[in-house]
Order: sequence, then C-alpha cells, then structure tokens
Amino acid sequence: MFQGFHTMLWLKAKHLRAELNFWLWAAGVDLDDARDMTERLYLLYVALLASAAIGACWVWVLGLVTGAAYTEGAEMAAITADIARAIAAGALIIPACATALWLMGAGWRAPWSPSAPDAAWLAQLPVTIGGWSTLELAPHLLARGAIAGCIGYLIASYIVTAAGHEATIASCLPYALTAGLVTGAGYALAWLVGEVRMRTGRAKRYVLALCGAAAGAALVALSIASFPLVESFAGLLLPGGAPALPIIFAIALLAMAIAASALFAQRLTPALITREAATDASLYAVRRMAVYNPKLYKSLVKSQRAAFRRPLGRMPRAQGQAAVLARAVISTVRHYEALPQVILAGAFVAPMGVLLLSGALARQSAAFGLLGGEIGARIMGAASWIMLAVSGFDAQRSLARVFLADTRNRFMRDHLPVPTPILFVLGSLPAIAAALFASAVVSVAAAFLGTSVADAFALFFGDAALVVMLACCGAMAAEDPARNRARLSCEAMTAIAAALCALGAALAPAGCYALAFWLVTTIVAAISCTRM
Repeated sequence: MFQGFHTMLWLKAKHLRAELNFWLWAAGVDLDDARDMTERLYLLYVALLASAAIGACWVWVLGLVTGAAYTEGAEMAAITADIARAIAAGALIIPACATALWLMGAGWRAPWSPSAPDAAWLAQLPVTIGGWSTLELAPHLLARGAIAGCIGYLIASYIVTAAGHEATIASCLPYALTAGLVTGAGYALAWLVGEVRMRTGRAKRYVLALCGAAAGAALVALSIASFPLVESFAGLLLPGGAPALPIIFAIALLAMAIAASALFAQRLTPALITREAATDASLYAVRRMAVYNPKLYKSLVKSQRAAFRRPLGRMPRAQGQAAVLARAVISTVRHYEALPQVILAGAFVAPMGVLLLSGALARQSAAFGLLGGEIGARIMGAASWIMLAVSGFDAQRSLARVFLADTRNRFMRDHLPVPTPILFVLGSLPAIAAALFASAVVSVAAAFLGTSVADAFALFFGDAALVVMLACCGAMAAEDPARNRARLSCEAMTAIAAALCALGAALAPAGCYALAFWLVTTIVAAISCTRM
C-alpha cells in the first residue's frame, strides 16, 4: 500500500516547506533568502517570538478558564460542579456536529484536491493511491486533532477545577486526548465520503451531499438522544474514573476510519485524481496576494471554482426588452453565490433599517432614558444602520450586480437596444424580487409573532422602499469615471439616503415613515438616473 512512500513524503515535505515559507514571508522572513548569519538570527528571533506569544496566550486563556471555575460558598460550588458535568457531556457532542458539517461538505466537494502538476507527476510513478491518500489525510488529522485536544484540555481544566481538584496535566490529558481522537475519527470518516465523491464524479454530488447531511443529522440526533450514555462516558475521563476504556475506544474508532479510507482509496485511479485535480498551481503564483489583498484573492478562487461549474437553467426565448429581463433572471439564478447577500438585504438589512431609521427603537430607548433621549437614539440608529449597510454587507452591489456587469462589458452594452435606466430596471428586477420575497417572509413572521397587520404591512412597505433605494445606490458604482465631474460613490449615496430617511421619518406624522422612505427612494432614483 505504501509503495513509493519516500517519493510522496519528499513531495509532502516540499509542500509543507512552501506553506511555512508563505507564512514566514507574511512575518517578514524568507527561508530561501536566509543565507547569512543576520537573516538566520532574525529567523530564529521570529520563531522564538511566535512560540513565546503562543505560550503566553495559552497560559492566559488557561488562567481565565480555571479562574472562572472558582466559586465562593458550598451551595454555589455544588451548582458549578453540576454545570461542569453537563458541559463535559455536551462538549463531546461538538465533534459529532463538526463531523456532520464535514460529511455534508465532503459530499459536495472532495477534501482531497491535489494540484494538477502533482497529479500528473505522481501518475507516472509507481505510487499507490491508498498511501497517497493516507499521507494527504495525516496533516489534516493532526491539525484538527490538535485544535480539538486544546479545546478539550480547557474544558477539562474547568471541570476539574469546578470539582475541587487541581487542574494538572495528568487529570486533564485523558479528556483532551479523547476529544482529539474522536474529532480525528469524524474527519477521517468525512475523508472517506470525499473519496466516494471522487469515484462517483461531480454528477452525483447532489445525492452525496444530501446523504452526508442526512447521516450527519442522524449522528447529531443520536448523540443528543443518548446524552445519559455520553455523560457516563465523559465521567470515565475525569478524575476518579477509568480513562483507559474511552481512550482505547477512541483509538479503535480512529484506526477503523483511517483503515477504511485507505482501503477505499485503492479503488481510485490516477485518471479519477487527475479529473478532480485543482488548478492550485495557477493560484500559487499570486497566493501572496491573500495577505495584502484578500478580497481579490478570494474572487480569483471563486472564479476558478466557477470554471468547473455547469450552467444552471436555459435562456428562455424572448425578444426586445423581454430578452434583457430573461437574461437577468438566468444570470441571477446561475450566480447563486450572490443570492445569500440578496436575501440578507431583504430579510435583515432592510428590516433593521426600518427599525433604526423610523425611530421605533428610539422611542423605546428614550422611555428608558438611554442614548440621550429620542434625538440621540435616532442619530445613533441612523449611524448604526449606515455602518451595517456600508461595511457589514455589500447589499447595494449585490442587488445591482447584473446591471453593473452589463454596463462594465462595453461590447455588450453598445449592442443592447435599451437605454441605461431601462437596463437598470430590467437587470435589477430579479434580485429586487428575491429581496422583497424575503422581506415579505419577515413581515408575515412578525405578524404571527404578535405584530398587528397594519404594522406588518408598514414594515414590508418600508422594507420595499429601502431595498429599491439600496439597488439605486448600487447603480452609482456604474458611473463612468472618465466624465469630468465629481463622482458620488455607492457608499456615500447610501449614507446620504439613510440620513434623509431618518430626517424624513422624524418629520413625518406617526405611522407614515414608509411614505418618507419612498420619497427619499424617488430622489435617489432620480439622482442615479442622471448619473448613469
């Protein structure tokens, strides 16, 4: 199974060295340039500094955890001990939840995705796929096991201290070791599902993802249903128990998962690995961009993944303006990675805007004497929503994404038989409709929770105004910078519109804030049309 192991180990060492060199480069050190004594001393200084910082942070967090377990009084100590025992059992369910997520992710995208040069090179050598898979699995297991072990050690320290014992390494290590082993077993099981995904191909990843989600949900439900058994299992790991049995069980579980993964990997062929190989080599040349420009690097990764994606749906037959609308619909459906932002714009950003800009929360804070009265609360609410809309979510550009893509493609824009305002309406209509549907769901949920029908309708009416206003603000990003006039950015327009909405809601009669929002939306739409 491990034929050609030294070759695979050499290649893995090269990859690990390149990975270490990447992070050292971010710290100002380069292994390839550390040739003289000064550079080597600086490299040693960075390593010692990082080790000291990690050790100091660990001691500080451990002191916080053990300090939180100390209580005064016998009654409070008994309550804390009972809570600690419940935490000890509940923490062992966390690996099951992580395994559920890993199973679903492995069914959709294989966790083992070698680069194309590695797959092409190793396919020509007498290398067994089982050994290669196990060697690729080992670093992931060590990393996740170490993280889970550290978290388990902190939990064990809290439990042991709450029970009145001293949190020593001997008393906390069994719990931490078991947590790391169980977590590693869960990831090895997800790795096996990923290998199944590699063998079946991309066509059946929907079925595998659903099966993985079902298996993960069943595992979590089984862990919660057998909570008394898990509690007794955790009691064996604490002082006074028999930790050898749980540790042996965890080791056996991890060994079986690794063995099953290695045996199934023997059924994989170099052709299957080459088919699943990622183009990481093309991204490695620009990977340093992930440090100083992470947004651009993430966009490159997304475009790489989109290159492997099959298009969803078919372009319906239409003519004239109906063809532009049909293309906007199919573009919104196919670029489904932007749909969460669109839905959040209608389900969260717009309702929060209604609550903060209309003064609904300001009157409540004024009744409690907070934030300097109603005027101060309105100012704070408007500022908070501006920060949310500008920094928290890119809702404006997500709502106007199709329009922005069409206007930036100068070849397509010159051949579209519609003016720019009509193109904005037709291009943004599908995204606005999806956001309004999310707002309607929120309004109906508010009505079921006890809000009156009139207030729920006013909430939806205000949400619709803010959604359209955000889309119009997003259209400001399509302004041609070659024009000799002052530019008004999307973020600046959002801030101005939010201030006008807050002012209009304060001056409008009670319950008429939605009309003020629509008036501001009309002004923003007029400004956007003049600058398109």
